[in-house]
Amino acid sequence: MNFWGSFKLFFAVAVGTIILGINGSPLVSRSNQIVAQADTTINVQDQGMTGDNKTANNIALQNIINQHSDGDLTIHVPKGTYLFDSGAIKLHSNITFEFDKGAIFRITSGHMLCFVYPSPKAGYNGGIKDVKWEGATFQGDNALSKQSFFTQSVHHASNVTFDKCSFYNAEAPTGHYIDLDGSRNINIKNSSFTGFNGTSTQDFKEAIQIDYSNPNAMSYRNSGDHYDNLPTYNVRVSHNIFLPIYSNSGKIISYAPNPIGEHAIFNKGKAGIIHDIHFTHNTVTDPKPLMQKDNATIRFIDVSNLWIENNNFVNHQVIRTGNYICLSNLLANYKMKNLNIKSNSFININPNKEYIFLNNANPKNPMLNVNITGNNVVNKNAKVPFVKENFPINSTTTKISNNKVIHRHV
Repeated sequence: MNFWGSFKLFFAVAVGTIILGINGSPLVSRSNQIVAQADTTINVQDQGMTGDNKTANNIALQNIINQHSDGDLTIHVPKGTYLFDSGAIKLHSNITFEFDKGAIFRITSGHMLCFVYPSPKAGYNGGIKDVKWEGATFQGDNALSKQSFFTQSVHHASNVTFDKCSFYNAEAPTGHYIDLDGSRNINIKNSSFTGFNGTSTQDFKEAIQIDYSNPNAMSYRNSGDHYDNLPTYNVRVSHNIFLPIYSNSGKIISYAPNPIGEHAIFNKGKAGIIHDIHFTHNTVTDPKPLMQKDNATIRFIDVSNLWIENNNFVNHQVIRTGNYICLSNLLANYKMKNLNIKSNSFININPNKEYIFLNNANPKNPMLNVNITGNNVVNKNAKVPFVKENFPINSTTTKISNNKVIHRHV
């Protein structure tokens, strides 16, 4: 047999072995095999995005996300200003956004863009998971009285992290920088939130809203999403700063956003109540003063397992405010518990009511395990109480002590 004849015989035997398997039986089909998904890193400039502050990048970014839905995707954003128009960018699981220093997502001219975390199913596992934003800058403006803004609309998502991000002049009067709706395991750290331009009819919005899975709570109603009134829980907001925008002469032109809170409840909380919220080691400077009795710079209703600890609350130019922290129980049969406001500094706040107001719709159903201790107050107004409540305090479950007040102007 010549060479080519020998080769053909070998090839036929080899192919037969591959098809039948070594023992003559068919091999397992690919549909039953475990196929490892490769991690992918994408440079956005190599995939059609332009950082020239001129070209809208909505379609290019959505294409990058859609084309890489398997495995872990890292989206690398080099230095540049990436402009966006109005619309929505829909995310999927296992995405990390890595921004170089000087890389900016910018929106202007009254446009609005939502980053959407879809939830095609109900339940805490109905949405996406494992999304990280590292070093991102989201920049808007307020030209001609039209606020341009970015919103993170986070529905039924889990394991979402914002680290070393900057949110600058990009919050809508009717919206939030980050809107958490029926989500869990959220970590927001080492970031800055600068500027909030309210209106005469809408002067209060949280930079970070803690909310429920309900269409009326959403910043963006995504087609096909499922809602179930589940509460957000296990949120950690730490080592962030909330700042105003100053003019060149040093005057406030845009107040700091109200940092965090929650102000609605759905179906009387039958699907659960907001819980396990940690707001720690943050600094809030010159937020919009809110004078209404039931309002406050930080406001929660019907919440349990709350920690507001080791924060600095500072006013430099805001002269007066109403309550600074307000916790309200609006459900007559729900008992709020484990509420901790500890080791915070209140500097030059000067409320005209009280610093902390505990409000209960049913005085016969008091809050339990309240711990308001170790706070320091530096203030010139000696007349207002530090804590006020509208229900009888149970000394066995409530501890309000060691709160030091120094009456002087800073």
